[in-house]
Amino acid sequence: MEPLDLSKAPPRRTRDEIAGVVFLPRSIDKFRAALPGGNLSGYTIEGFTEKMLGELGITRDAFQTAVTAAKSDDDVASYVQEHAVAGGAKAWNEFANNRELYLGNRAEAIAENPWLADHPEIKYSLDFLQYMEDNGLDDD
Repeated sequence: MEPLDLSKAPPRRTRDEIAGVVFLPRSIDKFRAALPGGNLSGYTIEGFTEKMLGELGITRDAFQTAVTAAKSDDDVASYVQEHAVAGGAKAWNEFANNRELYLGNRAEAIAENPWLADHPEIKYSLDFLQYMEDNGLDDD
């Protein structure tokens, strides 16, 4: 795959899926940005992407190799489907889709992000990350 410059456009959205794995398209974009000629522009592999790979049972190096060799998202999807541990995608999706913002401590979340008081609809970490990115508040 070609390298990406995430200073020109953000990675795909937090809840996007490929091969039934939430956050996988965003993680592919981050790994493409880590290729020579790419630019992570402040985004990180640590955090959700690293947790996703752990649940899938795929090492960071193996995933980077798969992304580097891939011609398309379909190639990466095939790699993940062939190499993920049994139940890994299900466990990851359950975690990612239901991880509450600040582990459920909304008062702490609002104390650190006062704008959250006006957004009771933002309950989950993936939605928080996406809102922050969409509104230029931060990136992951």
